Amino acid sequence: MKRIITPILSALVSILAVSVVYASEAAEGGHETTTFLGDWLPRIINFAIIAGVVIYFMRKPIRDFFANRSAEIAKAMQESKEARERAIAALAEMERKIKDLEAETSRMVAEAEARGEKDRVALVEEGKKIAQEIQDQVKEGIDIETQKAKTALAVEAALLSIDLAEGKIKDKISGQDHERIVKEYISKVGGKG
Repeated sequence: MKRIITPILSALVSILAVSVVYASEAAEGGHETTTFLGDWLPRIINFAIIAGVVIYFMRKPIRDFFANRSAEIAKAMQESKEARERAIAALAEMERKIKDLEAETSRMVAEAEARGEKDRVALVEEGKKIAQEIQDQVKEGIDIETQKAKTALAVEAALLSIDLAEGKIKDKISGQDHERIVKEYISKVGGKG
């Protein structure tokens, strides 16, 4: 560091000495002329001094700033790379889950179709069984009703036959026959008792 400052300071002192010599020479002459050394050299020297002081005092903060900035950029790039890798891994995981979900969905649909077909067959069989039971019940009901009708007809025929026989008997039995039948009946009933 001293190696850099020493040449700069010696150059500045030399330039300052030369500018003083030229300034005194111009002052002795009494006339004012614009020369490079008289007009621009002090400005250049002032700029060099200010630039040197600024560089001297600002080099460490500037160096630290750029070093920190480089470290921040490197860190950001590393974080970006890690985030990208995590995103790629997450994407692969999601794609795997989607494929698994599609396979699971296909399996569930196939199982549902198989169960649906099995249930449909069972319902058809149950429906046939119920229809057969209903037919059997209807047939049995018809048989019972037919038997009741036959019985009712037989009773009705018997009643009509009795009425008809009674009418014929009434026509054929005379008063004497009637009294004789009543007496015989009373004697049979009365004789037992």
